[in-house]
Amino acid sequence: MRKLLLILVLIPLLISCCKNKANLSNEGIITYKIRYSDEVLSKSFASFLPTQMISTFKENDYKLTIKGNISLYKLEYISRAQGDSSSTLFRIFDKRMFYNHKKGEHLFLFENFEKTKLEYFDSEIKTIAGRPCKKVVVHFNNPELKSITVYYTEDLRFKRPKENSPFDKIPGTLMEFSLEYKGLNLTFEAERIDLKKINRKVFLIPENYALSEHGEIGEIVGALIQ
Repeated sequence: MRKLLLILVLIPLLISCCKNKANLSNEGIITYKIRYSDEVLSKSFASFLPTQMISTFKENDYKLTIKGNISLYKLEYISRAQGDSSSTLFRIFDKRMFYNHKKGEHLFLFENFEKTKLEYFDSEIKTIAGRPCKKVVVHFNNPELKSITVYYTEDLRFKRPKENSPFDKIPGTLMEFSLEYKGLNLTFEAERIDLKKINRKVFLIPENYALSEHGEIGEIVGALIQ
């Protein structure tokens, strides 16, 4: 009888623990390192290049933060309600600005991408940040654009918003991928995953940021690496 009572007491506790663990997988932070070729690192502007990207997610809210070792600037992309509302934020020195994207408009990093075709290699598994990741190659219709190898995990239930990017149709969380911007090839690789409670306030635009015109942030970012 005592054993039966003990089991009846433990079952709700176990269910509660499982639920808490499941809920946490839908919010947290992924930290990526950004890699460049030796040729790029030898350039005079190398010290201004971003070295880290942080992905913060909570249910349908999502934020990307890109920054470098020097606290000169910070670039952020915020998407709320699974892409229904999105903004790009940029801080350089004491200048702070943001741009609210129109419906269907995408992050300026992906403005020049073209139609793609995905080729999956599910048997090629790579462990990244402690997670098993599947391989997929993104092929562009334009033969002048190089294909991109991506590794993604299905372990996290977090759903990335659609940004009209080459990665929109990949069925999982990106753990390693590359993209080209202003002639630079950047490779992002997840280093750490922290599943924890996230305050909704991190997805709000700070009051000390001023509204900017379309394209203004992209022009400033491009000028930094020219």
